[in-house]
Amino acid sequence: MLWVPNNLFKDMVAIARKAYPHECCGVMVGTLKDGVKSVTQVVEIENLNRARAHDRYDLDPQGFMRAEKAAAKEGLSIVGIFHSHPDHPSRASETDRLHAWPVYSYLIIAIHKGEYHDHHNWILNEAQQMVEEEIQIREA
Repeated sequence: MLWVPNNLFKDMVAIARKAYPHECCGVMVGTLKDGVKSVTQVVEIENLNRARAHDRYDLDPQGFMRAEKAAAKEGLSIVGIFHSHPDHPSRASETDRLHAWPVYSYLIIAIHKGEYHDHHNWILNEAQQMVEEEIQIREA
């Protein structure tokens, strides 16, 4: 399960809207305890995919490492990755599945015509399939 404070969810939606018509990407930082990932920070990371930014993202590895190191200094860790799907459903694509890592949550935010449409959260299971993972957006 993924718990996201409402204000951080709004921040991710704003990042996705700003990037439209391209995909945005970033990481969710927080804690993992008893199977619950609690998000305490979100960090936007540059999408290095220039050729297909409208339907692909490549998370900048340097940005990822900076976020990981900063999280570790605070006793936190990266618990998931968020990205947007411009004018496309918020379901995990085959490309998303192929690039997914176990344990991380994958929050996909659908942006249609520049506005928030919906979101779904995914996780890679043991059979290497993306399955929907419960998400709770709650007041901070």
